[in-house]
Amino acid sequence: MTTLKLKIVGSGGMSIIPSSFCKCKICEEAREKGGRYERLGPSLYIDDIKMLIDTPEDIAVACNRQKISEVNHISISHSDPDHVKGIRIVEKIGYDFIKEKSMPIHFYALPEVIKDINNMNCDCLKYYSDVLGCISINETSHMSIDNIDIDMINNNTDRNITFYLIKQNEKKVIYACCNPKPFQHNEAYFDADVFIISLVSDNGILNDGTKLEYAPFKDEIFTLNEIIEMKNYYRIKKVVVTHIDEIWGKSYGYYKELEKKLDNILFAYDGMDIIV
Repeated sequence: MTTLKLKIVGSGGMSIIPSSFCKCKICEEAREKGGRYERLGPSLYIDDIKMLIDTPEDIAVACNRQKISEVNHISISHSDPDHVKGIRIVEKIGYDFIKEKSMPIHFYALPEVIKDINNMNCDCLKYYSDVLGCISINETSHMSIDNIDIDMINNNTDRNITFYLIKQNEKKVIYACCNPKPFQHNEAYFDADVFIISLVSDNGILNDGTKLEYAPFKDEIFTLNEIIEMKNYYRIKKVVVTHIDEIWGKSYGYYKELEKKLDNILFAYDGMDIIV
């Protein structure tokens, strides 16, 4: 039986852990302990088809750390900087500057996401496609690569946030990489093997001691109870929480202890392998 192999390349959020210049307890602990206490920007790698989803600005460092040496396909979920700013890796992958030769790799995104990225980043995708020729752009909502099918679903048409429904035969993984609220119901989410979801506050207490309910971004964040309800409603076998920001005020060690109290709800770390 074949397996679907995924890797959390980066499990952090809008800033890495430890964050530059930050003296909070989470960043100081990460500096001291390193390893899984450190988090780079949010990204996922599908090993079976050598696909990278999202390119945070530290993606080259993250790929080196995780010994990812081959990328044949790239997709970007939306235009936020912590998912886009590392797109320059396509220069190294898809262009030989000594020979001035293009070796384009496949780039996939929803049409509206491509438009957003170009508008916010000086037409960078147009440059890489039309000038350097290091990417081949596919404006699409569906990919079929080898024996894997991927549907890209716009969960938030105001901000154009892509969710990925990754399928291999009967196996199904959902990757909701950022801003999952407001969450749009989809029948295809039922009975997923793994739901990788971002932005979850486990107890509603943030890094500075304030409560999530008073934060300006409170309506964008799931509580742990809401995730449990969603897991049960959609009959999801396993949930993996990613996009873990230092503002949640929780460390890798804290989450490992919390996992012991939960039913198949895990908290991601950089380099985490997910095998279905």
